[in-house]
Amino acid sequence: MKLTEAERRLVDSIDGEKLTDLLRRLVQANSENPTGTEKAVADMVARELQGIEGLRVELQPVEPDRFNVIAELAGRRPQKLLYNGHMDTVPAGDRSLWTDDPWGAVVRDGRMYGLGSADMKAGVAAMIVAVQALSRLGIPFERGLLFTAVIDEEVGFLGTKALLAGNKLADCEMACVSEPTSLKIGNRLKGALEFAARTTGRSAHTGIAFAGDNAIYKMGRYLEELRRYNDSLKARMDEPDLRYPTVNVGKLQGGVGVTLVPDRCELEFDRQVLPSETMEEAEREIRELTESFSKREGVEVELILRQKFDNWTVAETEEVVRGLAGALRDLHGTEPEYAGFNGYAEVELLAAAGIPSVLYGPGTLDVAHAPNEFVPLDEVLAAARAYALWAYRYMTAAR
Repeated sequence: MKLTEAERRLVDSIDGEKLTDLLRRLVQANSENPTGTEKAVADMVARELQGIEGLRVELQPVEPDRFNVIAELAGRRPQKLLYNGHMDTVPAGDRSLWTDDPWGAVVRDGRMYGLGSADMKAGVAAMIVAVQALSRLGIPFERGLLFTAVIDEEVGFLGTKALLAGNKLADCEMACVSEPTSLKIGNRLKGALEFAARTTGRSAHTGIAFAGDNAIYKMGRYLEELRRYNDSLKARMDEPDLRYPTVNVGKLQGGVGVTLVPDRCELEFDRQVLPSETMEEAEREIRELTESFSKREGVEVELILRQKFDNWTVAETEEVVRGLAGALRDLHGTEPEYAGFNGYAEVELLAAAGIPSVLYGPGTLDVAHAPNEFVPLDEVLAAARAYALWAYRYMTAAR
């Protein structure tokens, strides 16, 4: 299907320089989380959208000085397409590892460098520009578009949870989250089980360490059990993009100092769960492994499931996928690519709430959460045009 004259005018109206300027300003505004400093970005997003004819903008308080920005282009019918993006970034970390200022938004060789450039201020900027382009048309729409810029994706998903709890997404038929997918359609997502484990012992002076019971030594044996389990998972499957399930120990702490036998040791680890697995089976394996280890080794391990994120898949036959795929096919003249996504994303929350969703955005997860993060500017422009075309077709279709 070729683009109509109206569709061609729409996508051509998206200005790359203005889009780059908006992205630059978003990157230059610090929104590290923790500690939840999204306000400067949220204020900027709101200013970009407020005052546009036909666009209703709402600020939804979530926590003190933290709010979601919600913008609606209404249609004759209540149904809406949801575009969702998060405003927070991870912390910059060790500044000495950055070639440029993390908030410098330096443009070099067709890329913008900066914290959050790929994850995911580029996607947010592209969605904002698409909304602006659609609003400039000044035409009545059959269905609406809802854009939500949310807080706290990098920690606890408080922003999207607030949208759902506040019934803000009640009329959304389908959704797109602008995570960095290198302009591929993200249709699969790993799940995760996050555990804490604890061993206890008996404290004693290091001079009489034989009178104590070292909790760190106990935990070391359990760590080895987790390592063997992690290695065994590699043989189960090797899926494109997502590869194989993993167990990662991310934090270990115990003891007071070298002069005391530690009486307590704690660790935190996660089990990544592929879409072809079940969350229940993965949790059962971890619990059975821990119970078996405790009985065999005589080491009591207290295991706590801290939180879980469900795995997710959306079929290529779903309308949300077909709509995006059709827009990409007509824009570029080639078949779109599909990919699994190796990170957490709010798409799982939306799908669980009954809103069929996809992931699609500029940039790659390979450079996210790392020094010298960047996004190719041609991908940002391509994403904005895809968002605009897809939404236009959804909003104007008579069905």
